[in-house]
Amino acid sequence: MAIFKQGDNSCYFIHIPRTGGRYVSSLFEKSQNVESQYHKINEQRIDNIDVTHLHYPLYEYYFGVESIPHIAVVRNPYDKFLSSIRNMYSIHGTDYNEVIQSQDSFLKFINIEIEIQSFHNNWFLPQYKFISPKTYFWKYEWGFGEKFKKWVKDKTQIELTNDDVEYEKFDGETKNTYELDKKVKKYVKDFYKNDYKKFGYFS
Repeated sequence: MAIFKQGDNSCYFIHIPRTGGRYVSSLFEKSQNVESQYHKINEQRIDNIDVTHLHYPLYEYYFGVESIPHIAVVRNPYDKFLSSIRNMYSIHGTDYNEVIQSQDSFLKFINIEIEIQSFHNNWFLPQYKFISPKTYFWKYEWGFGEKFKKWVKDKTQIELTNDDVEYEKFDGETKNTYELDKKVKKYVKDFYKNDYKKFGYFS
């Protein structure tokens, strides 16, 4: 999550993990005359959650941002899940096809991640749980070019002035071709059914 301000205009960016949030935050941060707060990952925690990845309603409770526009980027739930798994595979080398053998083992894995292992960064929390009633959302699949910048300007009145930016990547964050068994896609669809419905994704 981050608060961005440009002149008299402000917005709250809800950073849902694995949806291009660090890139989007950099677009704001490096645009002309934009001031930023709470946009640096791993610098502060609230309720033991990284301040950049707070979900609703925690950010409204702690930051009082109800009066400014909320924007977020969402992503196809399976692609988001696979992105998380690939990054974890790059770091730990765990074969998650061995971990996820059935729907029961998937549920065990996902609940441990949400409640314990990834609690601090909310990587596996359903996306709809980040969204406030007033949030405008953009789909990751639409890209972050001129249409995205026009959308941001329309919703927040903030003008993004960069065409492209560099952003800090995690250790072990590399592109790889690790794939999950096809059956996992069904498990993801069942678990994240509210995300599929709310954001209009189909598999």
